Amino acid sequence: MNTGYPHLFSPIRIGNVTFRNRIFATPTTSLSDLQSQIAFFENKARGGAAQVCLGETAVSSKYLLEPKGTTFVLDGDERDMGLLTEFVTSMNAYGAVPSVQLNHHGQQVRPDRNDGRSPVGPMGYVREDGVKVVAMDEDMIEEAIEAYGNAAFFAKRAGFEMCLVHGAHGWIIAQFLSRFNNKRTDRWGGSLENRARFGMEVINRIRQKCGRDFLIEYRISGDELIEGGMEIEEVIDFVQMIEDGIDIIHVSAGIHDNLFTIKRMFPVISFTKPGCNVYLAEAMKRRVKIPVVTVGGINTPEHAEQILAEGKADIIGMGRELICDPDFPNKARKGLRDEIIPCMRCNSCIAPIAPGGNFSFGCSANPRIARDRMLQRVQAPNSSKKVVVVGGGPGGMTAAITAVERGHHVTLFEKSGALGGLLKTMDREPAKWEVRRYKDFLVSKTCKTVGDIRLNTEATPEIVEALNPDVVIAAVGSDAIVPDFPGVDREKALTFVDVYSNIEKIGQNVVIVGGALLGCEAALFLAQRGKSVTIVEMRDKLGDPTYPHYNVPLVEAIDNNPNISYRLKTRCIEVLPNGIRVEKEGVEEAIAADSVVFSVGQTPVLDAVEKLRRCAAEFYSVGDCVKPQRIMEATRTGFFSAMNIR
Repeated sequence: MNTGYPHLFSPIRIGNVTFRNRIFATPTTSLSDLQSQIAFFENKARGGAAQVCLGETAVSSKYLLEPKGTTFVLDGDERDMGLLTEFVTSMNAYGAVPSVQLNHHGQQVRPDRNDGRSPVGPMGYVREDGVKVVAMDEDMIEEAIEAYGNAAFFAKRAGFEMCLVHGAHGWIIAQFLSRFNNKRTDRWGGSLENRARFGMEVINRIRQKCGRDFLIEYRISGDELIEGGMEIEEVIDFVQMIEDGIDIIHVSAGIHDNLFTIKRMFPVISFTKPGCNVYLAEAMKRRVKIPVVTVGGINTPEHAEQILAEGKADIIGMGRELICDPDFPNKARKGLRDEIIPCMRCNSCIAPIAPGGNFSFGCSANPRIARDRMLQRVQAPNSSKKVVVVGGGPGGMTAAITAVERGHHVTLFEKSGALGGLLKTMDREPAKWEVRRYKDFLVSKTCKTVGDIRLNTEATPEIVEALNPDVVIAAVGSDAIVPDFPGVDREKALTFVDVYSNIEKIGQNVVIVGGALLGCEAALFLAQRGKSVTIVEMRDKLGDPTYPHYNVPLVEAIDNNPNISYRLKTRCIEVLPNGIRVEKEGVEEAIAADSVVFSVGQTPVLDAVEKLRRCAAEFYSVGDCVKPQRIMEATRTGFFSAMNIR
């Protein structure tokens, strides 16, 4: 079969293992309840990935970043053997090679989540959060090395043919390797040979226990991106020291000690280009004999094929794209390119693992993800229903597509001239091209799937009732809030929506009232177009700190833009003819501006919802008209509203 991606779908044999193509499903989540999540991994194997890796698996229950019960631990508990064997069997059944990532968090451990134990690491010190880190002595070092060996052997007993040793991102092996963390003067520190000793002993111990036929993939940061950290030349020197003991080198970047490197560990929309770490893999490939895996936001088959064709890597590691669409490999191989669900690299799937994260795991673009057990309980419809969907945003389009796929007849109303909802605002934002690509994908699929789409039509109760629908799904969205400050002209007030759709109305000097995510993004958009922007925010932080994998690079970009300033712990109390009046700690001040833009939230369009509620016996409201949130909540509520129709 001529797939158009000959390099991507060329098999590769490493040791005694043949991988069917060059796509590895990288470790993407830590799981304790493996039984409930096994379908999540099974979908990747069924979807065509050559290797599927069980991620962030700890080698010891003594030193965990999270408490046992929220992360899977390979500590020899025989009660886990059945689940691991089931994982292996499921991967093999669909032709994928199962792997397991082995990790020890070292000095990053949180005592309050780990029975009060202090974290351990190469050096003893007090962390910024006041936690005391204990310097590892010889016995502790030996215990950790033995834990890696035992964990690998336990995995081999369960049927795994390989493991991935996590030596990147500032976890314990990297802590010993990097002079940034390791300032020991004994045989475990100082020269590269000494700092490399811990990682080398881990590899040797795994080899002793598992033999030569057990593959070892080693993940490393090609550049820690921090002053005093590992850089590519020294990293290559280290890999040349270990390459006879490992089979695959997997090149990432960054270090958890510095959150500003997070945009390279999890390359994020707007701030990091896809394939941002390929140059590190390319440098590695020129100097080592073993196959090289590259990772970093690679989310199209064309890009993956190009990297391989140009000889910059041997294998493509995909994380979030295979969360978004586990069938990516099969669709690309079969020539179904247009059916691949595009990953936006929004990092919503990573948010639950962040400190303070309060989001359930899933994908903004694909509401099915991690909902396999829930979907198993959904029964087929009793009959085909007449369904009216009002609103053509992501929630409405998802509901309409899902309803048609389940055999219902759908009429979709959209009062504007185009589908897309608020996502249409990104049509003018080049940095959000991946959101625009997803919006275009969703619009295209809606147009192909839904036979009756009525644009430029406001769905009044009379129009809806005339169709005699069995079901109405309201996805009428939200309105940007215009606060009732003194001096506000509600008819002329500008909101964050106008930043993208009516920028010609916005002057040179701008004040944005509200510094959450939307306000920060609007500020960057304006500043990058030469406007001078001041953000006024009541809280003491910008953006959304519970969403660090996006928020950290967002705030960094704001701090680095000379056209943006901001005032925290500051309230707007009045809109003036030429700016606003603010108050901070009892002191008032006027801030001059040509334009004032409000970004203080959105409010559901409840009136429209209530008018539609009695138009059918079965009624659902989805997306922002329930509660304004992110794309994930819109697509998820739209999907399950349609799944509920019986």
